[in-house]
Amino acid sequence: MKNQIKKFISSTVDYHNFKGALDIANELNCGIEISRFGKLKDIEDLFDITKKEYKAALRDFEGEVTLHGFFSNLNVAAKDPLIREVSEKRYYQSLELALEFNAKTVVFHTCFNNLLKHNEYRQMYFKRNIEFFHEFIPYFEKEGITATIENVHEPDWELIRSIVATINSPNLKATIDLGHCNLHSEITPDEWIKNYGIMLHHMHLHNNYKDEDSHSSLLRGNMQLEPVIQTLKDICIYPQFTFEIFEKEALIESIKYFDEICEKTGY
Repeated sequence: MKNQIKKFISSTVDYHNFKGALDIANELNCGIEISRFGKLKDIEDLFDITKKEYKAALRDFEGEVTLHGFFSNLNVAAKDPLIREVSEKRYYQSLELALEFNAKTVVFHTCFNNLLKHNEYRQMYFKRNIEFFHEFIPYFEKEGITATIENVHEPDWELIRSIVATINSPNLKATIDLGHCNLHSEITPDEWIKNYGIMLHHMHLHNNYKDEDSHSSLLRGNMQLEPVIQTLKDICIYPQFTFEIFEKEALIESIKYFDEICEKTGY
């Protein structure tokens, strides 16, 4: 029997109009990934109010929900303890939101700075992420929620793969962001997939011309989708897919193109 592919769209599709994004997701028979929660400048004062507003908007939503955890300016591996403190707070708030919205997947960034070409920095980053996730992931295990770590500036899979492997929990997996692979890595996405293997739980789909993180249509960029889908089929990996595309028409043509490639490859 053909695998049931789970498709989500990003809540950013209607210019951060959450209710509008939900309408589009229903129209396209997709789930929703809550990619931005409220306005960060107001989040400290309006967290509970915004949470209630989002939950009310989700009341009649027909699809599944995933959540993109807080990430802007955060760093759980920071040397400054105050930066670590607020970063950890936002990560735990992300878990709180997942519970409130019944999201079974939460995506986090490492916020790794690839411009710092020092082995000591990379080793420190790995060590502090291990210390944090060692304490953090048991809460996900208790609630039956999967946390994933997404590549942004990482040039390869090594850091994220090492974190996931070291924590060794069924509730910590990897997310591959295709647009970020294309922009920041010289390694093709299909090679990322092969190296993650069963660690891969979730994917973000968008494209670019390797010049900016434009989150464009899958048909507007130099990243090729067919080798990605073929690799997933060859190694029998079936992640969830979020179309992280910010414009509605580009989103619609991307889903159509994705479906065509899946049909062509027999995925």
